[in-house]
Amino acid sequence: MKVKTVLPSEGSTGWSDTWMISSKSKNPNCMYKWMDWVISPKVNGQIAEWFGEAPANQKSCATTTKGFCEQYHAGDEAFFDKLAFWKTPLPNCGDDRGTACKGYADWVQAWTEIKG
Repeated sequence: MKVKTVLPSEGSTGWSDTWMISSKSKNPNCMYKWMDWVISPKVNGQIAEWFGEAPANQKSCATTTKGFCEQYHAGDEAFFDKLAFWKTPLPNCGDDRGTACKGYADWVQAWTEIKG
């Protein structure tokens, strides 16, 4: 069943999954080969459909199920501009409060306490 995306007037949040390359890898060439493979149109399209997210590679849309990229707004910059993407919490608030904000470790500790 297809569900139409509705963005509330109050705004909406989102996140972006990422693949990263370690700067300390013993085998950087293997990592680059992995990245080349995972962002290839066919594989990136398969990953996007499995996870239920827009593919990172626009060429992937030619390999996905009909209507998939439209449903997930792939390439729709105006849509994504309306989302507030999650960012890792940092102690530096980025404003005149200085370092009064909580960092990621504090968030993890609080979540652990809440879960029990």
